[in-house]
Amino acid sequence: MIQMIFIELAGFFCYPEAMKPKKSEDIAALEKELKELREQVKALTELAARAQADLQNAKGRIERDGEEIRKFAAESVLRRLLPTIDNFQRAFQHLPQGLRPQSGVSPELVEWAKGMLAIEQELMRCLSDLGLRKFSPLGQAIDPHRHEMLLTGPGAANTVIEVLEDGYELHGKVLRPAKVKVGDGATTVP
Repeated sequence: MIQMIFIELAGFFCYPEAMKPKKSEDIAALEKELKELREQVKALTELAARAQADLQNAKGRIERDGEEIRKFAAESVLRRLLPTIDNFQRAFQHLPQGLRPQSGVSPELVEWAKGMLAIEQELMRCLSDLGLRKFSPLGQAIDPHRHEMLLTGPGAANTVIEVLEDGYELHGKVLRPAKVKVGDGATTVP
């Protein structure tokens, strides 16, 4: 080992020019390499920043999509319930006089009718909490996105003059358009 060191030292003293770095060429090469490395670092930094931004955008998109899915998850069930809800409400609109208070029928029957009404109201409250909202467009201008025109009759032109079946929307999205009768612009004959 000592001999090797001695040989290296002897070589250094014997050939000093060979051991000296060529400053201008080496420095230029190192500067070029440094410049290339800095460019690579800059490019990789930009790439990392773009990837981070893409990741944040994807997270936001996934959260929005998930919220949208949760918001409208009950849509198909609610669509199937709408005819039942309509029938429930029609039944209460046509409640026989005999089942109304002060009609002389047994109090049990009147209480039963009140109980059924309370059940219907609770059902509607629960559905409202899910985002279901009934809309009745009486007096509004016809809107093909919200109204299904079934009949026309005397009345203000292109205005809903009668609601045949209420419309429903879920979080602002129309689930079922209202079925309506629309004025044709003719006046009624006295």
